[in-house]
Amino acid sequence: MHGMVLPEPATARDRLRQALTVLAALAQAVLPSLPALTGWGVPIGSRANAEGPPLISPAGYAFSIWGPIFAWCLAYAVWQALPAQGSDPLARRAGWWFAAAMAGCALWAAVFQAGGPVWLTAVILALIAASAIGALARASALPLPLRRDGLWLFAAPLGLLAGWVTIAAFVNLASAFSVAGLQSLRDPASPLPPALVAVATAAALAVIARTRPFPTYALAVVWALVAVLVRNGISPTGLTAAVAALLVAALAVRSWRAG
Repeated sequence: MHGMVLPEPATARDRLRQALTVLAALAQAVLPSLPALTGWGVPIGSRANAEGPPLISPAGYAFSIWGPIFAWCLAYAVWQALPAQGSDPLARRAGWWFAAAMAGCALWAAVFQAGGPVWLTAVILALIAASAIGALARASALPLPLRRDGLWLFAAPLGLLAGWVTIAAFVNLASAFSVAGLQSLRDPASPLPPALVAVATAAALAVIARTRPFPTYALAVVWALVAVLVRNGISPTGLTAAVAALLVAALAVRSWRAG
């Protein structure tokens, strides 16, 4: 028909991306359960509790966010693996970065459960955050509006993962410093924990300001910051987290309304 634009055919590179994305999403969801399923390794929660989390670590309930992240990323993996999605512009532009972030989460779980050094897990988590934020930045460069399925099956789970790991990267970094002997990260009177919360928040605000990600990004960041407040109560760290959560929410609302 005249004027009708046919979709581009999928290439071998597209099919490779689709296959690797499925593998990454499955590995991300399965590897954290290996200690319970096979008896191999130390459960993530057990090791984290044994090492004693720093003050900027969220309350334990906050880590339940991984359930929705795993499920939503699996839904994205299935959607992008459909034959018709092979040449999808969104997946082509940012799908490799998204797959790298999920593969990084699987690697992080394997290293952490195997008892690997905390500094190595901090490096891996920083790379995961960089990959997820890179995917957001590349997706944001596409003309808006995105298709509805692209929003809910790509941007939404990516935002949730990226928002959580933005804060988690700083938590893991603090854990590495604590294990290395920087005990001030566990001292309620030290200015270092609230300062690190402020730096983590500044990073999240920069992401929102520069990429205008899907609302799930800010939701994940606020979820983490409120959980830091719950864990620390009315303390310098807790109050910093409360102010940070309000700032993130305000900038996110302003950014989305402006768009």
